[in-house]
Amino acid sequence: MHYRDRITFDPNKMSGKAFVRDLGFTVQEVLDYVASGAGEAELIARFPGLVSEDILACNAFANDRISGIRDITAEHPSAEIWKYLRFFTDKSSTAERIRLLHGIQPGSQTKNIAKQSQQIAFCIRQAEQYFNASTQVGLPTRPVLLYYGAVSLSQALILLKNDGTYSLDVRRNDSRHNHHGLELRRGLVESAARATGPQSFLEKIECFCHVHNKQLWGHFPLFYRSLAPPVIPLHAEILVARMGSFLERDIPTTCADLWTLDSIAQGSLNAWEIFKGLPDLYWSLSELGITSNLCRGSAKRQIRHSVAPQPLNGVDDLAPGFSQAHSPKRVQFQDSFFVDGVTPDQKELLLAFYREKNPAIKVVDDHGANIHLSLTLDGPDERSVLTQIGYYPDITEDLAGRKYYIIQPDGYIPEPAAILALLFCFSMLCRYYPDVWMRSIDENVRMAELTNVFLNIAYRKFPNLILDQLTLTKHKIHP
Repeated sequence: MHYRDRITFDPNKMSGKAFVRDLGFTVQEVLDYVASGAGEAELIARFPGLVSEDILACNAFANDRISGIRDITAEHPSAEIWKYLRFFTDKSSTAERIRLLHGIQPGSQTKNIAKQSQQIAFCIRQAEQYFNASTQVGLPTRPVLLYYGAVSLSQALILLKNDGTYSLDVRRNDSRHNHHGLELRRGLVESAARATGPQSFLEKIECFCHVHNKQLWGHFPLFYRSLAPPVIPLHAEILVARMGSFLERDIPTTCADLWTLDSIAQGSLNAWEIFKGLPDLYWSLSELGITSNLCRGSAKRQIRHSVAPQPLNGVDDLAPGFSQAHSPKRVQFQDSFFVDGVTPDQKELLLAFYREKNPAIKVVDDHGANIHLSLTLDGPDERSVLTQIGYYPDITEDLAGRKYYIIQPDGYIPEPAAILALLFCFSMLCRYYPDVWMRSIDENVRMAELTNVFLNIAYRKFPNLILDQLTLTKHKIHP
């Protein structure tokens, strides 16, 4: 189900908490009662205004989190990604995944789930052939093949995340969402042919959400609603005081909230702005002397488990004969954010944003183009600390695992949607404006090379991003 219709967030994202509509209580409060064994009637009595659909939405929200990391070494990363995607052509295991994701009991909806599983398999098989075919053609037609491959992959995600009313045959029969979901802003395209560089060309390429009967309509909004918030692996050191224990691991951390679809629909998706927000294009833009909407950086977390509280004013306040082994435990999180290569304007924007969103984030060191920020919190256990974090710095990463801070988070488009929107724009140029497209890539070498870099990134990264979404596990696949 589309839980986002019933789950809302603090408008300023100060608390970082998800709420059930406008009822005044959080998703976590409902889930805590579910975990304690409370039934539907008890939940409805405990939370005024709560209905059955809200409970389902809370469960869907909890299940729609990328919560694991797989670090895989492979000689050919792209081939490895498609190997895992092909697991979804096994209809029986995909059917079981659908049951688990939607909470459908064994023996129920068997025929419909089998149909949905088969359609997912068709989409995966078709997507792989589109992506493979794209390697056999050049820049004049490659965007078209990659776009339709991306559509097939994103269609598999829609089929997995939604119920049977979103299956391919049902949507065809009632003419629902039979559209790309995006429209190219055609009035600007003709002038793009006269562009002299990547920026002047891409600034004139933009699309916007398609509206039908006052509703966002078509493939793109369905895909966007099916996305789970993206995560990055945050390196953590876990220390247990007085016991000599030490552990290092990567923790999947949500570091770039999904911009609401309604917010996207109010404006346009401009190709140039999207380019400047893609982490894998950071260095290509830098070589051309272009400032990205990202800046380099890194992040790490230290989690300290202490057996005894620290003495106050240097005086141990434990009662005589009271063992520290029986004293209350404390957990401290210290997150360090290192921002590198930031311009003065970017630094001003970044610091103003975080001072407003989360005053607990402090500036430790400021060395001009390099900043060290820190967030320190503590509580009786890790869960209580996590509920205090509030707005977290917005970070994305490239294929090599390098981290980048998002300078303007309020307008950030998550990578799966950004790549699909760019492929849509370029494929529409290829098909309907071949004179503009061919002239631009023939006469504007820098634009052609930058576009080619993007298409190579889309070929390698989009399937990886969809695999993460389908499995709710982040796959770090590298040579």
